[in-house]
Amino acid sequence: MEKELRDKIKKNPRDPMNYYYLAKELMKKSLKDIYSVKEIENLLKKSIDIKPQLWAPKIALGELMYKLGRFSEAEPYFKESLKGLPESESVKAYLMKCVSKKSEPYGNNQLSKQDSLYVFENNVREFIRTLLEENYNEEWWRKGVPQKIRASCAARREEALDEEKEADLLLFADFHDYRMIIESNKNIFSSYIETKEWCKKLSEMEPIRNAIAHNRPLTIAPIRIKEYSITFSKILDKIKNKN
Repeated sequence: MEKELRDKIKKNPRDPMNYYYLAKELMKKSLKDIYSVKEIENLLKKSIDIKPQLWAPKIALGELMYKLGRFSEAEPYFKESLKGLPESESVKAYLMKCVSKKSEPYGNNQLSKQDSLYVFENNVREFIRTLLEENYNEEWWRKGVPQKIRASCAARREEALDEEKEADLLLFADFHDYRMIIESNKNIFSSYIETKEWCKKLSEMEPIRNAIAHNRPLTIAPIRIKEYSITFSKILDKIKNKN
């Protein structure tokens, strides 16, 4: 397959997808076994140079940069991809992680409203997953998440991109779902948060999230997001230190 793709590039060097497919083929190998990661990076950049509106090579390049720990370089590719794929949950998840990696402890840096929301939602998801896994092990999704939420997440994933058909189902949850998961597991989460208070705050976040997504003006919302994000960062540190 690799040889065939290289031959296609020689025959048609202006087809951006040939570079993309060869890069994806090389990415199937373990990164430590790849002779030159730089070649993959160059192939994807070449694909983008030829046709800048393509989203697939941008996502692949973002994933490569992320796996290499080059989070600041990965972030712009995910942000650019979201312009064409605003509903892609896997791209959003990667972007959340990139923003979280670059942010200073407890949010002491100047994040945008959108980036602050990414950090907050990433922290909430990690909080939920960590405690459910701790209590239910490998059955955390079936035992810790209400059936209705499992079904809605599965339905959203089914409607997602083909590349996301095997993505983590928790990525397809929203703030309403997080609230329902916490309410259904109060005995687990109450050791770290005031569940009633935080379920109310998560309900407040849904319209704020929608407003930010559609670039509608906000006033106090960014302050709340940053405050909530800082709180959950501290909670996660508490959980990690305990374990």
